Amino acid sequence: MAGVAHAADRQKEPAVRPLVIASLAGALQDAQQKAFFAPFTTASHIGIRLNSWDGLLTTLQNRARLGTTSSLGDLVLMENSSVLIACQQGLFLPIDPGGIAGLSPTDHNRLTGDAVSQCGMGALRTDQVLAWDKSRIDTAPSWAEFWDVARRPGKRGLRRDPRGTLEIALLADGVAPDDIYRTLATSDGVDRAFRKLDQLKPYVVWWDTPAQAVQIIESGAVLMTSAPNSEVAAANLVGHRDFGIQWQQSISMMLSWAIPGRPQPAGAAGSAPDTQASVDRLGRVRQLLGFMNDPSRQADFVGRYPAVSVVQGIFPPDQALPDDSPATTEHLRNALVEDDSFWATHLDQIKSRFDAWIDS
Repeated sequence: MAGVAHAADRQKEPAVRPLVIASLAGALQDAQQKAFFAPFTTASHIGIRLNSWDGLLTTLQNRARLGTTSSLGDLVLMENSSVLIACQQGLFLPIDPGGIAGLSPTDHNRLTGDAVSQCGMGALRTDQVLAWDKSRIDTAPSWAEFWDVARRPGKRGLRRDPRGTLEIALLADGVAPDDIYRTLATSDGVDRAFRKLDQLKPYVVWWDTPAQAVQIIESGAVLMTSAPNSEVAAANLVGHRDFGIQWQQSISMMLSWAIPGRPQPAGAAGSAPDTQASVDRLGRVRQLLGFMNDPSRQADFVGRYPAVSVVQGIFPPDQALPDDSPATTEHLRNALVEDDSFWATHLDQIKSRFDAWIDS
């Protein structure tokens, strides 16, 4: 009878609900599932439900106005500058690296210097590159040639977001990479970027997500496009396509993990987390973050999805990296690193103008 009683008690215990993770659709999710989430479930017996979302700050803000931010997931992936802004707006919980399971002080030192912010834990760096259909163009084009629709007739793909897109416009207009953010910090510089975009606007097909960037070139809708290098490489490998990647003047962008929720003053009524279930959930989230930053997991991930890891030293120093990796010395040297602090300060104003310009 005692065994029956114990079995009945176990049946009454609430099942641990799976963690809900919101990531970006495409090859990225496939790599995350195989390198992180499936092994984590095997090791911890904590289930994971992986959802797709657009990663847009406006989506998060709209959810916040409706009071449904938490329905996005327990952990969400966004562009790092968006995480900085959302953190300032109180839409994410602070991340304490010291509270992340599996991250010892030694592990903290192994993270890249920009991997951790108040509310964000870096997930990866990917480069926004110029991708083109090699069956239609023999030689690698530059951003200046991207604008030359007379010599290379056809549509162009650009991201429907000023981040990366305005930098590309200035690079195409001859601004040196080291001068990009000094130029954008002035009203004349922003005007210059929009004047350059005016020249190309009739030929642009806009994309919102990394998966869409590849879809428009796969379908033949564009001759060339800006696109995350990792998605282009995955299309070449898995889809057996032949798309070129121009590494010169690529834009290196950080994607970060963040935990939706509104932090409350310590001791305040209804402060979060204020239930044991919330404490347990955050504990499982931190356990997952620690698992994903294990060097062996990171090596597995970037082997499946060519990106720059936020964990240093995941490969032996003498190990050669594949040509399609943005982490090679040459590609790192050629990349313009997106200035997250600049965009955290200026995105709202510039994006309002950008959205109005697209609709005009």
